[in-house]
Amino acid sequence: MRNNLILVPVALLFVAVLPLPYGYYSFLRLVITLSAAYLAWEAYREKDAFNGWALTLSMVALLFNPLIPVYLDRGSWFVIDLAVAGIFAMRWYVSAEGDSEKNSRG
Repeated sequence: MRNNLILVPVALLFVAVLPLPYGYYSFLRLVITLSAAYLAWEAYREKDAFNGWALTLSMVALLFNPLIPVYLDRGSWFVIDLAVAGIFAMRWYVSAEGDSEKNSRG
Protein backbone atom coordinates (compact mmCIF):
# COMPACT_ATOMS: atom_id res chain seq x y z
CA MET A 1 0.00 0.00 0.00
CA ARG A 2 2.78 2.44 0.93
CA ASN A 3 4.42 1.94 -2.48
CA ASN A 4 1.18 2.94 -4.19
CA LEU A 5 1.45 6.38 -2.58
CA ILE A 6 4.42 7.00 -4.89
CA LEU A 7 1.92 7.10 -7.74
CA VAL A 8 0.25 10.24 -6.35
CA PRO A 9 3.13 12.50 -7.44
CA VAL A 10 3.12 10.78 -10.84
CA ALA A 11 -0.56 11.65 -11.33
CA LEU A 12 -0.05 15.23 -10.11
CA LEU A 13 2.88 15.70 -12.51
CA PHE A 14 0.88 14.44 -15.49
CA VAL A 15 -1.93 16.87 -14.61
CA ALA A 16 0.67 19.66 -14.38
CA VAL A 17 1.20 19.64 -18.16
CA LEU A 18 -2.27 21.17 -18.52
CA PRO A 19 -2.74 24.95 -18.33
CA LEU A 20 -3.82 25.39 -14.70
CA PRO A 21 -3.89 28.26 -12.18
CA TYR A 22 -0.61 29.19 -10.52
CA GLY A 23 -1.86 27.84 -7.18
CA TYR A 24 -1.77 24.29 -8.54
CA TYR A 25 1.90 24.62 -9.41
CA SER A 26 2.67 25.99 -5.92
CA PHE A 27 0.87 22.97 -4.43
CA LEU A 28 2.72 20.69 -6.85
CA ARG A 29 6.10 22.10 -5.77
CA LEU A 30 5.32 21.34 -2.15
CA VAL A 31 4.04 17.79 -2.79
CA ILE A 32 6.91 16.86 -5.11
CA THR A 33 9.54 18.31 -2.78
CA LEU A 34 8.18 16.45 0.24
CA SER A 35 7.71 13.20 -1.71
CA ALA A 36 11.16 13.31 -3.30
CA ALA A 37 12.87 14.21 -0.01
CA TYR A 38 11.09 11.37 1.80
CA LEU A 39 11.93 8.84 -0.92
CA ALA A 40 15.55 10.05 -1.01
CA TRP A 41 15.77 9.48 2.74
CA GLU A 42 14.21 6.02 2.35
CA ALA A 43 16.71 5.15 -0.40
CA TYR A 44 19.58 6.36 1.77
CA ARG A 45 18.39 4.33 4.77
CA GLU A 46 17.82 1.25 2.63
CA LYS A 47 21.50 1.03 1.62
CA ASP A 48 22.86 3.01 4.59
CA ALA A 49 24.76 5.06 2.03
CA PHE A 50 24.21 7.77 -0.54
CA ASN A 51 23.21 5.96 -3.76
CA GLY A 52 21.78 6.74 -7.19
CA TRP A 53 18.16 6.91 -6.02
CA ALA A 54 19.02 9.12 -3.07
CA LEU A 55 21.02 11.47 -5.31
CA THR A 56 18.39 11.63 -8.07
CA LEU A 57 15.49 12.21 -5.69
CA SER A 58 17.47 14.82 -3.74
CA MET A 59 18.03 16.74 -6.97
CA VAL A 60 14.29 16.52 -7.74
CA ALA A 61 13.52 17.88 -4.25
CA LEU A 62 15.92 20.79 -4.81
CA LEU A 63 14.50 21.57 -8.26
CA PHE A 64 10.90 21.66 -7.04
CA ASN A 65 11.49 23.25 -3.63
CA PRO A 66 9.06 26.09 -2.90
CA LEU A 67 11.45 28.09 -0.68
CA ILE A 68 13.97 28.95 -3.39
CA PRO A 69 11.97 28.36 -6.57
CA VAL A 70 13.59 27.67 -9.90
CA TYR A 71 11.89 29.76 -12.58
CA LEU A 72 11.81 28.23 -16.05
CA ASP A 73 9.58 28.70 -19.08
CA ARG A 74 6.46 26.58 -19.54
CA GLY A 75 8.06 24.38 -22.23
CA SER A 76 10.96 23.48 -19.94
CA TRP A 77 8.62 22.61 -17.08
CA PHE A 78 6.56 20.46 -19.43
CA VAL A 79 9.59 18.28 -20.15
CA ILE A 80 10.77 18.30 -16.53
CA ASP A 81 7.33 17.34 -15.21
CA LEU A 82 7.15 14.35 -17.53
CA ALA A 83 10.74 13.31 -16.76
CA VAL A 84 10.17 13.53 -13.00
CA ALA A 85 6.91 11.59 -13.35
CA GLY A 86 9.02 8.92 -15.05
CA ILE A 87 11.53 8.97 -12.17
CA PHE A 88 8.76 8.51 -9.60
CA ALA A 89 7.15 5.76 -11.71
CA MET A 90 10.48 3.96 -12.03
CA ARG A 91 11.06 4.23 -8.28
CA TRP A 92 7.59 2.76 -7.71
CA TYR A 93 8.35 -0.10 -10.11
CA VAL A 94 11.72 -0.88 -8.52
CA SER A 95 10.19 -0.69 -5.06
CA ALA A 96 7.27 -2.95 -6.03
CA GLU A 97 9.66 -5.49 -7.57
CA GLY A 98 11.71 -5.54 -4.38
CA ASP A 99 8.62 -6.08 -2.26
CA SER A 100 7.44 -8.97 -4.43
CA GLU A 101 10.87 -10.64 -4.14
CA LYS A 102 10.80 -10.26 -0.35
CA ASN A 103 7.30 -11.75 -0.20
CA SER A 104 8.20 -14.71 -2.43
CA ARG A 105 11.20 -15.60 -0.25
CA GLY A 106 8.95 -15.76 2.78
